[in-house]
Parts: sequence; C-alpha cells; structure tokens
Amino acid sequence: MNAVVTVNLGNNAYQLDEGAAAKLRAYLSSAERALLDNPDKVEIIADLESAIGEKCRAYLNPHKTVITEGDIAEILVE
Repeated sequence: MNAVVTVNLGNNAYQLDEGAAAKLRAYLSSAERALLDNPDKVEIIADLESAIGEKCRAYLNPHKTVITEGDIAEILVE
C-alpha cells in the first residue's frame, strides 16, 4: 500500500504516490540548486512546476486519479 501526497503545481492540486512525490521533490531541489545565483530563479521554478502540472494532467482520467512514480519519471524525462 502506498500513501498519497497532495502537491500544488501551477496552482492546481495533484495526488502523487510517495515515490512520485520524492522524485519530484528531488528534481525541483536539484533545479533550485542549479539556479541558485539566477535572479529569475523563482519565476523559472514556477514555470517548471506549471509545466510538470500540465504534463500530469495528461496522465489522469476518471479512472486514474493518482500520479505514480513511473508516471513522474516519464514526465521528468520530457
């Protein structure tokens, strides 16, 4: 059994399983470190979150309401 975590991406809530949430946190943390000295860091991270949220929507349907670790791995490769 996996726990589900609610995350906010681009002002929309998404349900991710624990593995997916951990992968997403690691990805965004890495992006923040890479952009540490960039004055546009906040805007760039917000854009990344919005883009990831849009891609998450494509994986969801009335019978699938949780983004899995495999889903988020595919999304982050894109």
